[in-house]
Amino acid sequence: MIQCKRLFLTDIPYNFKWTGSIRPKLSSTSQIIEDIVFHDDEKKWDEAKIKFKHPLKYNESTVIHIKTENDDPDHKAQPWISCKLDSPIDMMTFRVLLSYKDANFNKPAILEYKDLNTQIDGDYKALESVPFDKGNKMYSYCCANPQPGRIYRLRWER
Repeated sequence: MIQCKRLFLTDIPYNFKWTGSIRPKLSSTSQIIEDIVFHDDEKKWDEAKIKFKHPLKYNESTVIHIKTENDDPDHKAQPWISCKLDSPIDMMTFRVLLSYKDANFNKPAILEYKDLNTQIDGDYKALESVPFDKGNKMYSYCCANPQPGRIYRLRWER
């Protein structure tokens, strides 16, 4: 959720990084996603513009919803997802469906962070262990009031 602190707010930037060979599909039930730019340089963030269906006015709040569909049939992607957080938000949710995992897989993922800078990969500090939901073959984690100025990453075993 974000709150507008300008007279009007029409869009916000969204930074993300996917390391697989097939580009992700971004969608939203609440906003319009446009101007997606993918950088081949692994040290640069990929970018998109999250456009509101109607401009937010001063002090109005809204929930930001972003869904990414990532397909990694050749297993070239790194086994993590990350989010660059430079402004305060109330909640950040990670959901990672790993349908290729066999029925016996049950290893936790690690939620980790590092201070904000332009480098995508680097020295992360562990925050929490996230259990694997064997029935749905997924990791799901909701982080209330994440600290801005950090890059958060959910990392699992391939």
